Amino acid sequence: MENLKYKEYTEEENLIYDEAISKIKEGLKNGLKFNEACSIVNIEDAEFKRLILDDALKIMIADMHYTKGMTLKQVADTLRVPIIAVDRANNEMLEDVGISAAEFYKLSNPGNPIGSA
Repeated sequence: MENLKYKEYTEEENLIYDEAISKIKEGLKNGLKFNEACSIVNIEDAEFKRLILDDALKIMIADMHYTKGMTLKQVADTLRVPIIAVDRANNEMLEDVGISAAEFYKLSNPGNPIGSA
């Protein structure tokens, strides 16, 4: 398993991130499609914007699917995005959770192997 490193945001980036996620959520509450809500986010750094938009979709999946019990198809229909995009984001999210859980286990149990040997 790779040692995955997540980007640590500066205080300013955290503010930009939080504001962007809030704008997207507000746009969705006001009836915008997911992509329309994302289009109101104006961030010059294309890579940073892509990370935020990817996270926004994952946040919506976590809320709608894992918290509210909607199927992934219902999430896709509600957000009006292709099911393949929802499936891909969900799979990435589950992979991230698995990596994070393994890293937490390693830190909590130094010297113990992960899984069966």
